[in-house]
Amino acid sequence: MFKCHVYNWNDIERLCRELARKIKASDFKVDAIVAIARGGWVPARILADLLGVRELHSVKTEHWGIVATVTGKATITQPLNTRFDGKNVLIVDDVVDTGETMNIVKDHVLSLGAKEVRTAVLDYKKTSSFVPDYFGSEMESWKWIVYPWSIREDVKGLIAKKGARNFEEALNVLKEFEIEIEDDILREIIEE
Repeated sequence: MFKCHVYNWNDIERLCRELARKIKASDFKVDAIVAIARGGWVPARILADLLGVRELHSVKTEHWGIVATVTGKATITQPLNTRFDGKNVLIVDDVVDTGETMNIVKDHVLSLGAKEVRTAVLDYKKTSSFVPDYFGSEMESWKWIVYPWSIREDVKGLIAKKGARNFEEALNVLKEFEIEIEDDILREIIEE
């Protein structure tokens, strides 16, 4: 059993603005951004806009399976197909949890000729072995984080994990995990 932290879109915008402020204050000139798919796509695109960076790439990794279940060693499933010779690259993800994903992506980007690589995440869990260069929020204790772009996927996984079969059972499951969502969204998820 674990607790969850749920973000809305306003929270995400606030965290991205905080990240952009920190990056600008550090005088790190970002030439290119690499989003770690899938969780890093939205924050990377917002940061690209806030920092005025047009070069945006994506690398796909796998590590987490069904909600909050580590499926094994982090691996890159869709590597980058570009070079970063002489460029400062910012790697962006939603969260650094164990640190494995960020470590393998950072090594991958460095192998493509980047001059300097820095990392940014919305959420840094202090339980991670990897400390990002920039983070919007720091979590002292481990929680599963539900982002607005994955709420349906996460809620479906939690409901299935607990075997909920109807709206009332699903609502009770979400209360256990400290998740509050609109009834309409929950009904849509159950119908799916």
